[in-house]
Parts: sequence; structure tokens; C-alpha cells
Amino acid sequence: MTVEPREIRTSVAVLKRLRPDHVEVTYDPGCVLSTGALKEVQQARRDLMGNAPYCMLSIIPEDVDYELSAMNVDHLAVDRKEGALLAIAVVVHANMMEMVLKLYFSYYPQLSRIKVTPDEAEARGWLSAQMKELSRTG
Repeated sequence: MTVEPREIRTSVAVLKRLRPDHVEVTYDPGCVLSTGALKEVQQARRDLMGNAPYCMLSIIPEDVDYELSAMNVDHLAVDRKEGALLAIAVVVHANMMEMVLKLYFSYYPQLSRIKVTPDEAEARGWLSAQMKELSRTG
């Protein structure tokens, strides 16, 4: 069965299902990551990926901001609990956001397969390696 790539736009991002086990989230320049906006992205991920386990690449431009209250919510808890989220690579183009995300991911019990980096090629390569390893190990 061939799955066609699909795309969903939210108020802050475009999500693309590249494969049945791979979604890419590209946040809009200048957007604000609020609890509501991230909940919208979570719902779009579920709409695109269904119940299938998947890996995710998120790309966050330099001028994205966040609401402090959004850091108090574990936005990936449901997907992790259901075993849907296998690995995450996050590309951040601002030092402050990179530090915030590393703190965020250390605060909540995330996956062991997570990478936060400013280098998109590094993130894609790392995620590809994770996907290959996961396909071998199940």
C-alpha cells in the first residue's frame, strides 16, 4: 500500500507526512508557541499519523517566540504514552530557543531518542539513523 504525502496547516505550522512513519513540522517565522497553538499542532499530528508509530522532525525558525505557560505542559505525553512517538529531532535557529527546548525536554520524561540542534543536516541524518535502527529492532 502506498501512502501519499499529506499536509496540514495550523495557525503556527505546516505539518507534512513524508512517510507512514515520518512527519515533519515546520513552524512559521515569527509565530508564538502557546499552549493552544501547540495543542493544535498535536491534533494535526494525530490527524496525519493516526495510531501508527512515527518519528518527527521539527524546524523552528530564529524569530519564533514562546509563552512561558506553554513550558508547563507536556505536549507530547499522549503520543509517548500510546507508543506513537518514537524519535524527535528538533532544528532550532536561535541559541535561546535551543536552551529553552533542552531544558523543556529535560523537565518532562521524554524519549531516549531526542536531538536538539541548530544544524538541519545533522538533525535529518540523526533522525534517519534512528528510523533505520527502529526498523531493524522493531
